[in-house]
Amino acid sequence: MSLKPRQTGFTLVEILVVLIIAGLASAILLQALAQVYKLQVRFGQQLAQSQEGAMYADWYRQIVQGLQTDFSLGKDVFVGRENRLAGLSTGPLSTDDYGAPVKLSLAMVYDRDTDATRLQYESGDQRAALFVWPGRAGGKFSYLDAKGEPHDQWPPAMGQWPQLPAVILLQPPPGTDPQLAAVPRGSNEPKQRRLPPLGQ
Repeated sequence: MSLKPRQTGFTLVEILVVLIIAGLASAILLQALAQVYKLQVRFGQQLAQSQEGAMYADWYRQIVQGLQTDFSLGKDVFVGRENRLAGLSTGPLSTDDYGAPVKLSLAMVYDRDTDATRLQYESGDQRAALFVWPGRAGGKFSYLDAKGEPHDQWPPAMGQWPQLPAVILLQPPPGTDPQLAAVPRGSNEPKQRRLPPLGQ
């Protein structure tokens, strides 16, 4: 009795079935990988936007915390209104002048071309938009005195007030960014002028 040697290997049909299954599996994996990349891009954009917002909030606090008084009748005494504040700060955005009192302002500026209101920082020839809100209804500043009472301007119209408020609130339009509070760390007393030595 003669035994035929058994043939080993795969038939063409078996190879085709394996190739089809491998192709389907790799297509499913590639689609899943594409979804992961889309999620990563979307998450990265949201993270960048949130970090950018936190950076601008830190810049606002840095400017306000660095506010300083001027001489009693100085030209750079702090002035605050609902849509603008100006004065001296040791916390400007420029690293060249950081730590020295620099004249600067923060103002709500409406741009008709983009139909947006921005909180614009200005110091010398340097300008930067800290926040941008859609439409004409921008944010506003509110100034709290030592008792926590809010005022629309600083110094308030009646009474004797220190040069700097106790707290400056940035109130964005309703439904947008949260309210930001910052405390000026400088002295509330005006700077004193040096008297010339006696006999001069």
